[in-house]
Amino acid sequence: MLYDDCYMDFHQVLTPEEMRRVEQKAFSLGVPSLLLMEHAAISVVDELQKALGGSCRNKRALFLCGTGNNGGDGLAAARLFAMREGIATVYLSGQPKTPDAKANLAWAREMGLDMLDLSALTEEELPFMEGGFRLGFDGFVDALLGTGLRGAPEGLTKQLIDAANNDAMDGSLPMIAVDIPSGIDGKTGAGPGAFIHANITVTFHAPKRGLYLTRRRDAVGKIVVADIGLWAMDYACGTLDPDWEECPCTVNTEKALLHLPARKIDAHKGSENRVLIYAGQLGMAGAAAMCMKAAVAAGAGLTTAACEKELIPILQTLEPNAMCVDIGDAVQNPPSYDVLALGCGLGQSEEKWQNILRLWNPEKPSVWDADALNMLSQHPMKLGMLAVITPHPGEAARLLGWSVEQILADKLKTARTLSEKYDCTAVLKGDVTVICSQGKDGPVCRLNAIGSPALAKGGSGDALTGILAACLKKEPQLSGLPDSLISCNTGHFAALACLWHGMAGIVGEEKFGQRELTTSQLISCLHEAEQWGKGVLPAPKCYRDT
Repeated sequence: MLYDDCYMDFHQVLTPEEMRRVEQKAFSLGVPSLLLMEHAAISVVDELQKALGGSCRNKRALFLCGTGNNGGDGLAAARLFAMREGIATVYLSGQPKTPDAKANLAWAREMGLDMLDLSALTEEELPFMEGGFRLGFDGFVDALLGTGLRGAPEGLTKQLIDAANNDAMDGSLPMIAVDIPSGIDGKTGAGPGAFIHANITVTFHAPKRGLYLTRRRDAVGKIVVADIGLWAMDYACGTLDPDWEECPCTVNTEKALLHLPARKIDAHKGSENRVLIYAGQLGMAGAAAMCMKAAVAAGAGLTTAACEKELIPILQTLEPNAMCVDIGDAVQNPPSYDVLALGCGLGQSEEKWQNILRLWNPEKPSVWDADALNMLSQHPMKLGMLAVITPHPGEAARLLGWSVEQILADKLKTARTLSEKYDCTAVLKGDVTVICSQGKDGPVCRLNAIGSPALAKGGSGDALTGILAACLKKEPQLSGLPDSLISCNTGHFAALACLWHGMAGIVGEEKFGQRELTTSQLISCLHEAEQWGKGVLPAPKCYRDT
């Protein structure tokens, strides 16, 4: 199946400016701005109610409200919380400045909400004590800055952020951020100063880019994308303004894995992906074995490992469902394959690089990982639209000649540059994986934030390489199509493979634990993850509770 619709089953990710353009388009069509604010507030209170055990009644919540529309969202949420029999307290960092925020302040006053404008108080009158607020609360709502951040928070705003963090720091009390935690830049994810540490971020209409690019994702918590009445709008990149930046999108867990390559009723082992893996050396046979196991489990019809002769009995024992061939024989007479996977535990030498070149066919899909990437950095070349590279930040730094700090400072730029330099799909691995391919109108970037800290263990990347190899396939109907469409198709399946891998990590965390999960156990969770990703099984409890 050709996926020339690069946004199928993904959430668009917008910058604050792009979101404002979407809103302005809605306003120009007659959508009332107060209606959108009310929908936003309802979604915030819904999440707060869940976090408080399912009821607002007699629960005390503090709403921290700034002077802009983010503060207006908070004021509306405080009113709705009180209407659900909660006890709402509002601390204002100043008087509202926007018409909608002023309207919600008037409604809150009409209801008699407990409100305090802290900007009108002296330092001695502020409701702070050592390490937090003088009053105790059951939950907090952060509506101080939202995406309107301009530099590091200062003065009263910083004091409110620090006090709220101190009261909720251990995670036992819910902290709900409105659109984005205050202090986090909505575009870049930078946190130049103090910022709210949220358990849950309720973001409106589409996730904001900074939620995924921030290096402090622990401050974002669970991301809830709330429908505020704009979903019917066509907001894909370029539809509202041809000068929009390239817009990444996030992989969506809900039934996305229905689009994994399906097997026909007359399928046989030769009709499915034939995967050739060049990997392993003495002392690193496990890396090759994990890649082989993952390829077999993810659906490869025939899996063959090309390896040093002395590894063959080891790998045949570790993965009897795959075949092995001596690398010396393989380079003389390469086995037939549909996808080539390279690098897991391979080691580096000029001989091994020459072996790669003799096995590699740019007309067929390939996955480049680990030592294959390190050798590629020493012999940079264009790989073609069917190739996928899977660097972690250290490998990406070597591939580009950058520092790791530069890589982490702008992961979107890194993935785009990797994709352009090596003319391929780049999978920049991390807690949020950035998948970038070349589309007909420029780079197409997808973000995968689905995963688990349980994957922070040697072998996880080897498994991802095997899963990618099983999922990639050059479809017959792609022949003769422009490279941009082939690249988009490759990027789409690469994103689904990353999602599947991340979901298996979450299933593995639930079954085996964050510390205890092994790569073999991770691979054993692929089926359950696929069932979750096709809507057959519910999400694991550890994922629902995050």
